[in-house]
Amino acid sequence: MNNQSVLVTGAHGYLGSVLIGELDRRGYRTTGIDNGLMSQVQVPLRNGRYVAADLRDVADWESLLAGVDAVIHLAAIVGDPASGLDNDLAWETNYLATVRLTEACRRQGVRDFVFASTCSNYGLSVGAAADIHTALHPQSVYAESKIYSEHHLLSNAGDGFNPRILRLSTLYGRSPRMRFDLAVNVMTAHAVNRGEITVHGGTQWRPFLHVRDAADAFIRALEARPATTLRVWNCGSSAQNHRIDDIARIIAEAVPEAKVVHEESAIDSRDYFVDFSSIREDLGFLPARVLADEVRELAAAVRDSRFGGCDRPEFSNYETLRAVVAARSGPPRGAGGAAQLTRQGV
Repeated sequence: MNNQSVLVTGAHGYLGSVLIGELDRRGYRTTGIDNGLMSQVQVPLRNGRYVAADLRDVADWESLLAGVDAVIHLAAIVGDPASGLDNDLAWETNYLATVRLTEACRRQGVRDFVFASTCSNYGLSVGAAADIHTALHPQSVYAESKIYSEHHLLSNAGDGFNPRILRLSTLYGRSPRMRFDLAVNVMTAHAVNRGEITVHGGTQWRPFLHVRDAADAFIRALEARPATTLRVWNCGSSAQNHRIDDIARIIAEAVPEAKVVHEESAIDSRDYFVDFSSIREDLGFLPARVLADEVRELAAAVRDSRFGGCDRPEFSNYETLRAVVAARSGPPRGAGGAAQLTRQGV
């Protein structure tokens, strides 16, 4: 039995709820922390616990690091539209909290630190596939906050502190904390429920990754002792680089009664084709799941009403956070365009 102690931030989230369950299944001693802002989902743990804590307040959680071997840091305001609702909150949660967590880990002697970043950092890649040395062109506060966090982590590497960074592809698939504001998920749900697959633009490239494959990648990064100083990996696979039009076609094959509709009113400017060779070579990671197969399973689950109403606010980071922001300070500024994009889920 694995006796390593791992603290997971954002443990109630879309990826966090999958990852902490898998760590528990593999015998890790886990502590999951989350402030409950976006989700209250808690998967059952045999060898772990959950603690309500806000990463912005060090007093809430620093004592939990005593005796912890590793931290997997997922907590964030995730996604471009959600982060755009309140820039201050996004920076406090995504960047400043990462700084505080890094400093606390160094004080407490936590050696291994695995961080969830994003391929959105590339923003626009022109020419060759984007590898970790490609210039970054963030198109959102979300990506900017992740880039700053990466810089802080890498500048603190050494002297017993070993950060590892995974730049995630756009995730999809079923999770205990389901999201229908992600491209594959929302387009599949709309195909089943509305008979329509709406595509904003369509020629943009984007890499995709099943949420359970992402969890496996984080565990590989945690367990690996690569004989290289490389600390950043693009997380995904070349086979799942797709244009948005390709995603619509795959979904239409799974839901043949749905029609594809192109909408040009709100086109996502992000466009990047990503190189994933380093994670395959260094960590031996290749996704186990095929997008077309998972789309068919997700479509069947939606048809069977396993999620209830897919349009419910709790399935969307944007809608969940919008309600919080509106209750606190009135309607968010500039939310119209973000709302259109989150309906597309890209």
